[in-house]
Amino acid sequence: MSKQPTASRLGRGLSTIIAARKPADPAPAVTSQKLPISDGLSHVPVGAITPNPRQPRAIFDQTALSEMASSIRQSGVIQPLIVRAVGAGRYELVAGERRWRAAKEAGLANVPCLIRDISDVESLEIALIENLQREDLGPLERATAYQGYLDSFGGTVEALATKLGESRANVANYIRLLRLEPEIRELVASGELQMGQARAIAGVTEAHRRLALARMAARQRLSVRQVEELAGAQRDDQREAKSVEKGPVGDTNLRAVEEAFQKALGVKVRISGGRRRNAGRIQVFYNSLEEFEAIAERLGINPRLE
Repeated sequence: MSKQPTASRLGRGLSTIIAARKPADPAPAVTSQKLPISDGLSHVPVGAITPNPRQPRAIFDQTALSEMASSIRQSGVIQPLIVRAVGAGRYELVAGERRWRAAKEAGLANVPCLIRDISDVESLEIALIENLQREDLGPLERATAYQGYLDSFGGTVEALATKLGESRANVANYIRLLRLEPEIRELVASGELQMGQARAIAGVTEAHRRLALARMAARQRLSVRQVEELAGAQRDDQREAKSVEKGPVGDTNLRAVEEAFQKALGVKVRISGGRRRNAGRIQVFYNSLEEFEAIAERLGINPRLE
């Protein structure tokens, strides 16, 4: 039985936006006139190219760029850049900004380019897909790219996810990062918080709780699982705090009753209402075996039953 080819993670690749063509022989380098849109390679002056303002990647590793520049000095630019004309003798990058930056650092006068007639939508789409295929786009860069696409061209999260071959939940989780406090976003950008940790923190309702959890996670180097558990516990606390107002006894007396239980047992006690009228639950918390035994003794229970 023949093995089926593995589907690409992305719904659309670059070849579905820019039709793949066999390059023609390289054209001679030019320095002033506008180059025609061509199926083949054109050698464009490095200084005539400007970065793509829709480029999702905001940070370029200087060490990696210097290494690429060294390689380019030895072997040249192997993979052509994709550009589009934006004026007389001026071009805007669509894909290949790292190669362009490295070529500038290497001192090249011209770089091989494919000149394409591409719309703003296609330009952003290509830049986004190129970076997604590299797999090393930072969480906030990815989130900004997703949100930038929606802001610029409209549509829904679901439609964008389908276009990129991603799940709706995955795209939505990245976009939610942009709503986090600046301090938390900085922790994500610096790598002190992972995407999984930030996603869990984003699910906490109150800002001060999010900040406290983010700081703790970064300081104590908590795992994603630990942050998820802490975030879940905080959400439970918030739900239970709201349910206090629906307790099985009068609203004005509930906290007083709760405090009375705590004084009687010597530990934290929480009373919360249930879904049914006059129903609820009483939670008793202890932090050590000694506290557990003390609670049992106060209730007249032998904690060492055999």
